[in-house]
Amino acid sequence: MKEIILATVVLLLTGCLAAPPEPVVSIPTPVCKGEKQCDVMWSAAQDWVSRVGRMQVAHIMPDSIVTFPGVVTDRTTMSGTVVKRPLADGSYELLATFACVDRQLPCAKLEHSGVNLFNTMVTAAGEGLDH
Repeated sequence: MKEIILATVVLLLTGCLAAPPEPVVSIPTPVCKGEKQCDVMWSAAQDWVSRVGRMQVAHIMPDSIVTFPGVVTDRTTMSGTVVKRPLADGSYELLATFACVDRQLPCAKLEHSGVNLFNTMVTAAGEGLDH
């Protein structure tokens, strides 16, 4: 019995029996069709970056939003870009990427969550406007 307990402890300490990582769920990238829907979703993207994401916008172009780099002394600050990219079928995807200045916790876990929240909110803004 002692051998089984010792073997289990050794395996746990070496990482062989570590708990499986939490699955990472990704929310699909927002896609807009038609001028009205794209305008509403592009506006929602700008609003999300500055208000919800609390990032300082450096510039907004018809096909991109770019923020200023985050503040090194603030471990929760992210910076990011959003690109409005045309797709083959005439629609556009609004592709967001966010990064932390300090890749340590707590911010590192927020990058993926930030993209998921962005995708959810921007997609919701365009619901029912694709005609």
